[in-house]
Amino acid sequence: NSILNWEDAQGGKIPLFNANPVNDIDNPFFNVNKNKNKDVTDRVTATLGINIRPTSWLSIQGRFGYDTYNMNGHMLIHPLSSSNSSLANLGSLDNFWRKYKGYNHTITATATKKVGKFSFRGMAGTMWQDYETRMFAVYGIRLKDPGLTDSSNTAENTRVRLLRNNKGQYNQNILRQLAYFGEAAISYNNMIFLTYTHRFEQASTLPAKNRNYNYPGMSLSLIMSDLLPFVKNSEVLNYWKLRTSLASTARLNTPYSTQSVFVNNFASGGGFSYGFTNANPDLFPEKQSTYEIGTELRLFRNKLNLDATYYNTLNKGQIIENFRLSYGTGFVLNTQNAASTRNEGIEISLGGPVINNKKFGWNFQFNFNKMWNKVIDMPRNVAEYYISDTWLYGNARGGLVLGGRTTSITAFGYARNNKGQILINPNNGIPVSDGVFKIRGDRNPDFTLGFSNSFRYKNWKLNMLWDIKVGGDIFNGTGMFLTRIGRNPYTTADRMYPRVIDGVLNDGKQNTATPTINTISVTPYYNDGFYTSIPEEAFIQKNVNWARLRDLTISYAFKQYPFIDFRAVKSLEVFATSNDLILITNYLGADPQSNGNTAGSRGVGGFGFDYGALPAPVSINFGIRAGF
Repeated sequence: NSILNWEDAQGGKIPLFNANPVNDIDNPFFNVNKNKNKDVTDRVTATLGINIRPTSWLSIQGRFGYDTYNMNGHMLIHPLSSSNSSLANLGSLDNFWRKYKGYNHTITATATKKVGKFSFRGMAGTMWQDYETRMFAVYGIRLKDPGLTDSSNTAENTRVRLLRNNKGQYNQNILRQLAYFGEAAISYNNMIFLTYTHRFEQASTLPAKNRNYNYPGMSLSLIMSDLLPFVKNSEVLNYWKLRTSLASTARLNTPYSTQSVFVNNFASGGGFSYGFTNANPDLFPEKQSTYEIGTELRLFRNKLNLDATYYNTLNKGQIIENFRLSYGTGFVLNTQNAASTRNEGIEISLGGPVINNKKFGWNFQFNFNKMWNKVIDMPRNVAEYYISDTWLYGNARGGLVLGGRTTSITAFGYARNNKGQILINPNNGIPVSDGVFKIRGDRNPDFTLGFSNSFRYKNWKLNMLWDIKVGGDIFNGTGMFLTRIGRNPYTTADRMYPRVIDGVLNDGKQNTATPTINTISVTPYYNDGFYTSIPEEAFIQKNVNWARLRDLTISYAFKQYPFIDFRAVKSLEVFATSNDLILITNYLGADPQSNGNTAGSRGVGGFGFDYGALPAPVSINFGIRAGF
């Protein structure tokens, strides 16, 4: 097939390996060399800071920033590629241009005053943000030359221009925010600290009637080791602090999600019509309130430090964008303040300098984190809301159900009778899928641990960081894909061996007192439905654990002037660092730290979804540090 060329495509003489050419998958080398994606960005950023102190008790600070860039790019799909129906389209080309400019500033004035044992502090400030993005794009098919990336390379009658209107104006996205905020703090004898904050905001993305909003915050800290004499003089407990806080914040919607807009109507008659997104003119900002209580202890002459925190976060009126309601609304996707979730957790940090003398030193830090969550409110007519970015392969996704976890996995599973037994198709002996998105797993781990150690012996140093996760489920979409195409070792290990799947026949008696026990023998070699009909539930691995050596660094600091008496060299050190050197896990896939999409995805993201994700590479770096 390597001799195929552009003339073969033009003449329609391409030999196909599949009756449906779109089902074929491109060779990675073909993708790299033929499907060409490129963008070029020119960017300029500028920052300015101003500090003024007109009196001894007043200081004024200003922070100003400007950022702008121009981006030009293209995405070309070769005519022989199976991607994007390219064989049918004879290739495609998407050219785009984007210009961004953003300005922001924050100006604050802080006043301090001390009266006896009391200290007072007041702060007032303002913030302004103005961000604008302009963009247009041209898309077309039927490439004239598979090597050219200019938009004129496509058939003129296929070109679609992404513009604001048919006057040729670019698409425009503008976000502006204005805020005024203040803080009042009082402390007594550096032992008791009380702070109150309040913030007033306006945002252009909200409708005018809900554009102004505000939220408060308060915190209290007590230095118990100073307040209680018996603690202050203790040989074991050297420092004890208690703290608590209650704070609120707000989250905005994306620009232009408050009003429906007209789009080109390519149906009979042309013109314009509403798009399929029903923007909401009644949106208000999503509110988040967090309560936190914690303590900090220093023990045994500061040899051991302990910090523990409990937090409780409530999100109310969460903005759900692009979810499906009845098509009777006249739209497909909808936006509204619809859900509420609660996240709780505890964090514990323990560490300190265990040994520290002239020849040998040992410092360690141990972190423990446990979090639990719940969906406490959703529209009653929505059985499941899912994060679309997590629906990567098959019928498994990050779905949310009222009363369930915010990190749940919803998927198709085995159909079962009222006793929980798997239902078997009486015609072939293969399990039946229920075809329903239900909660099948929870991606949230039981707890996570971080353990870092730093050792020093004379001029040698060794630092290591272990990352440990216990519990949490993963959807192995890669394993499911390989199974369905017969490339998973599981499909070849014993496919000639006949077996009877444990379950009852789906013959109408499955929910009676005497269901029909399955006795149908299946040999996978002669019935590939044994592999291709497995529901997604079977590929959700439960309780995945890992222990991985995140970072290992060894270094040696030379004595002063090790080579020549060159006094300009004050220090010289060589080091070697390795990342992800060791991984111990019970996961059956490539890497349990899987994420089906990028950090830019919304909601709780796509962690716990493994589909085509590459494992973290082992990297080793060598370097020299010198001080002059």
